[in-house]
This record gives sequence, structure tokens and C-alpha cells, in this order.
Amino acid sequence: MPTYHVDAELGNDLNNGLSPARPWKALAEQALQPGDSVLFKRGSVFRGPLRTRCGEEGAPMTYGAYGEGAKPAFLGSVAAGNPADWTEEKPSLWRYAGAFSSEVCHLIFDGGKSWGNLRWSLAELRHQGEWFYTQFGENTLRERGKVVSGPPGILYIYSKGNPATVYTGIECALWGQRRLASGRHHVVLENLAFMNAGVHGFAETDGHHITLRGCDFRFIGGAVWSLERRIRFGNAVEFWDGANDITVERCLFDKIYDSGVTHQGGRTVHIPHHLYFRDNLFIDCGMAAYECREPSREVYFEHNTCVNAGGGFSMQGEAPPRPSEIHPQPMGHHVFIWRIEAGTQPGAVYLRHNIFHEAPYGAALYSIIPPEEERKFIVDGNLYWQSSGTLLNRFAGEDFPREAFGRYQKASGQDGQSRFEKPAFRDEAGGDYRLVDRPGDPVGSRYLAV
Repeated sequence: MPTYHVDAELGNDLNNGLSPARPWKALAEQALQPGDSVLFKRGSVFRGPLRTRCGEEGAPMTYGAYGEGAKPAFLGSVAAGNPADWTEEKPSLWRYAGAFSSEVCHLIFDGGKSWGNLRWSLAELRHQGEWFYTQFGENTLRERGKVVSGPPGILYIYSKGNPATVYTGIECALWGQRRLASGRHHVVLENLAFMNAGVHGFAETDGHHITLRGCDFRFIGGAVWSLERRIRFGNAVEFWDGANDITVERCLFDKIYDSGVTHQGGRTVHIPHHLYFRDNLFIDCGMAAYECREPSREVYFEHNTCVNAGGGFSMQGEAPPRPSEIHPQPMGHHVFIWRIEAGTQPGAVYLRHNIFHEAPYGAALYSIIPPEEERKFIVDGNLYWQSSGTLLNRFAGEDFPREAFGRYQKASGQDGQSRFEKPAFRDEAGGDYRLVDRPGDPVGSRYLAV
């Protein structure tokens, strides 16, 4: 099967793409067949989604990387770093002159070193980097069949000086096409980066035989889901309705508004099954690293490292709990289990050999499903640590503080071989969350963070 090459800077669509010396410039409508591979040059940046094609049994479509340097990046944002595009309407209140193709969902500054906090009115803009967009929720209304009319949305930022000179870069993540990548079946994505998406990173309904390996998902989500309730949303990897034979491994999830990985929908008919989430690193996931929503079977969340649940841009500098569908219950868990009714969970879900490190606003495990359904979960071999906050786990209908790990084990019947102990990371300050070899510790993720 042929392997094609894409170079966003030096490629030419008149080339045959069959070697790094003769790459295409864009994937576009190139003729691809099941079993083909498409490699993007490392260091390339593509603004917009990756459009994949389906493979078939024994001949998956593979999308990956070649060369040296940073992973090829697909961005859901537009740059707003031209000083001439910003006008100071009032002291420290700056208006952006450009137009956006869809709703602004969040702002990323200085290449991801910081971000802007959304505020719900112009009057609330009082601190550096806070921002407001005049058409919040317009894309959600359109999706719900509502007619939206009026002037184009305007972006405002509070800044002590022209934002384009205060920050070395401003990226405006947009609603766009709702996802940066998808793939119905027999698709492999590896060593790619998906960044600055206003809604989702990878999302698919009824997908099967899909592998995401060694991919980065950073700054995903933030779109307004309910303007009235001030709820936002956006997941890095989301599967719906009957997804099966899915593998997500050795991926980085960093600054995700809602969940790193989740399966949803299905009810009691099209139930997701055979899902494998393993050896991933989750940092600053606002809702959860793993959102187990609605019934599923044979799901494995294993050997993952989960750090600082509820962190990143999802809290928006506000007092917890953040607005959510279950408000005023806490939000910001490593594993969140919900929307499973009595008698509907058909099989096991395995939560084993993970590291759950710090969830100051929520819990490591937070379950709000019936106890008889919780017993179908197999939870063991994990390493827990919580230095602050009032809650470690919610399970078996009870909240367990970090001082009550033994009581949690006894009451839930779970985590018999697990421990509550601070993990020995190689270099936590430097972002290396691999463990120093220590007898009895779970492997956790073998991924080296940025």
C-alpha cells in the first residue's frame, strides 16, 4: 500500500506525494484507498480539521508523521496578534476589528503559557486577559434549530496595553466544524497534535476499529452550551452510540475544558464496548480525565496518569464548584461515572493501575450511579494522592475524605490492592510524570510530558 507525504510549507499538490522529496501541500481531495498511509511533515501547522477516510478490515487508513521536530499540528483557532486590529474603546478595554467565521470559545496567549478567562458581560471585564464575546451561544442555538440574527460577534479583551503587544501571540479558538478530527471505522491516527479546538478534538458517532496513538490534545473545549445556565463544554476524545473496538494509548491530554476521553449515548441498545484507554497522560482536565457516561461494557481505563483534575482554564478563575449539569455538586474529577440507571449496565468497566494525583475541586473517583451498577466496576491497583480538598472518592453513595481511604476500601469493596501515597514522579516541576522505580507502584503512564 502506498505512503503519501504532506508538507504544508514546501509541498506542491502537483507532486505525486510518494516521497518526502515530492510531498503534497494539502491533503484536500487526493484519491486515497483503504490501506494507504498519509504522513504529515513534523513542524507543519494546518489550520482546520483533519479529514480522514475509512479503511476496511485488514487495511486501515493510517495518518501519521515523518521527519523531525514537533508533531504536525491541526489548529482550530485563528491568530489575532496584529496590533492594528485592536482598538482601545475605554481605558484597558480593547475591541478586535476582525470578523470570525464562527463563535469564539476560548483564548490562548503566548503559545499556551497562559489563557484568557471568559466573562459573561462587558461590565465584568476587570483583570488582565479577561474577555467577552457578544454572540455567546449562537452556534448552540443554531444546532437546536433556532434562528439567530443580528450583527456579527465582537471580541473584547481587558488589557493594560494593546493585547497584541502585551502577548507574544493570541489564538482565538473557534466553534469551527465542532471537531478537529474524526474517523468512522478502520482509522489510525498517530503522532499528531490537535490544538485550540473550541468544541471537541476527536469525535465520532458509531465509530469502530479506531486507534489514536501518541497524539497530543491541548486546549480543547470552552464553547457555550447554555447561556442561561452559564455552562460550557468540550471534550478531547468523544465517542457516541455503539462505538466499539477503540484504542486510545500513549496520548497527552492537556488543558481540556471538560473530559479527556468519554463514551456517551447508546442508551440500552447501541452500547459502546471494547474500549481501551491506556498509558495516557491527563493534565488539567476540567470535568474528568475519563467520563464514564451511560452504559458500556468491557471498557479498560488502565495504566494512565491523571494530574490536577479541574485545573487549567476550565475554572476560569472563579470559586468552585464550576457551573455544570449537576451543579452544585463538585466538578473536576479524575474519573466521573454518571447517567447509568439501575439495571442498565451490561458488563464490566476496569479502572486499574492508574495514578490519580490531585483533584482539589472534586474527587479521584466520583460516582452518582446506583450501588448495584457500581459493583460491575473493577477498581484496583491504583495509586491515589490528594494533598488538599475535602474529598478523595465518592462511591457506594458516600463521600470519603482523603483521611478515610481504608474505610472507602471496606465500604466500597474496591481498590483492595491500591494505596494512598504520594507518587514519586521523576520531575513533576518539569512535567515528567513518569514514576521513579519503586516496588509496588502501578506503572502509570510511560509518557514523558512536554
